[in-house]
Amino acid sequence: MYQVRNRKSEDFKSGMNRLENVMGDSVLKMKMMPSRAKAIFFLSAVLSLAFYLYLAHWFFMSDPQSEIDSLLNVDKCPACYGGSACGMFYYKQIELSGMSKFRYLDIINGKNVHHGTMKPDGREIIVKKLASDTQLREMDETLCLEAKRPADCDIARVIMRTDRVLPFLTEGLSPKHLKNTGAFMFNCPSYRLLDRVWTYFKEYKKKHEIFMSDKVQVFYMATINPEALLVQVFPKSEGWPFPEYLGSCGRGIVVENAGQPLSQFVDMSFQIRAGIAYELMKIADKLTTKSDFALYITDANYDNFAVDESGKVTVIDLENIIVVDKLGIEARKPQGFDEPHEALFSDCEGKNCLLFEADELCNRLNSDHNYNAICRNLLSSYAVERGMPRGFLHSMPEEARDYWDLEHLLEECANPKQPGGRWKVKDKLIKALAALKDLSQEHMKVIRDREEE
Repeated sequence: MYQVRNRKSEDFKSGMNRLENVMGDSVLKMKMMPSRAKAIFFLSAVLSLAFYLYLAHWFFMSDPQSEIDSLLNVDKCPACYGGSACGMFYYKQIELSGMSKFRYLDIINGKNVHHGTMKPDGREIIVKKLASDTQLREMDETLCLEAKRPADCDIARVIMRTDRVLPFLTEGLSPKHLKNTGAFMFNCPSYRLLDRVWTYFKEYKKKHEIFMSDKVQVFYMATINPEALLVQVFPKSEGWPFPEYLGSCGRGIVVENAGQPLSQFVDMSFQIRAGIAYELMKIADKLTTKSDFALYITDANYDNFAVDESGKVTVIDLENIIVVDKLGIEARKPQGFDEPHEALFSDCEGKNCLLFEADELCNRLNSDHNYNAICRNLLSSYAVERGMPRGFLHSMPEEARDYWDLEHLLEECANPKQPGGRWKVKDKLIKALAALKDLSQEHMKVIRDREEE
């Protein structure tokens, strides 16, 4: 009689026998382990199980709307930035990308900056909460306690009863209230600046009417981070070098993705870096002279600027910009108001820093502060950031150093040796960078003429 060998059955039986042996060995090893080791093993197993269940929840069972609520804290309004962009989130016109898709990864996103795209054109955008979750929570607790409520109160309802907001009911929102927030934007407060805020504010509940909730939102933005106001009040559409503002939802603002951080370009060719440096100097010039408001950068570092594919540079961190009302200064005429202010050179023992006198900026029609900030902290050899070469314009070619005298111009811009030095060299510096970025052959013609002589 023929016998049929069932290989699957034998394989299954042998596999089960091996599994039983392995499990028996494991149980025996567990029994022999010290009590402390058993406790640690059990705790690790429980934590691992909890972690994987948490992942499964977020991947397979999370509610998209609750995720948006968790990210943007819409329920906190009017202690928020606005609501004009909420429709884009809830109707899925904005899709977060990469790590920003998963809320459980927010714990490692300390800056609360999220990347995404807009549908249907796929335009890249940034969603910014403008503060860490810890900072936002601490501010909520402070406001609750200020209103004589528990630290975990309903901030949306209670913020109207805080000591900071109650005066708005009788006095309205005034420049002094905004100055008291500590926001750099309102360090030099004026009614013209407040009027500009109301003119350009895009988060009104009802057009052409200012409600109490609008005042609270402006106050809250200034308190947390005035960037949400600056990108509205000085819009890209009017030539200001800031990202385009696309709206707010709860505690998140939506702006265009302006490109890669400046730090990504420090090893590019000198021609490319000269073009970016030219853009940076033009930004310094524009913020200083473009309008009857002067905007002064008080935190100039590689992370605060972005460069797009065309080489256009944008200021992407606006929290520490001081706004000065020039017409207000002319009206007040403080002592020495019409004498150009010269920023102090800051050595800082070989480290990157920037000294500035806020009161001087607030009381002078003109200041060379922005040229100082860009030259001192970004372009010249004084610019020292961890892991970066000394200055964005390092490794100059001979024509830059010799014909265009770029090294000397940068030195005089960062650490002037004569009165008004920055004012005298800034246009020469811009001209030199414009020529070097375009590989101008002007210097080559001069060299040839010398040789022929």
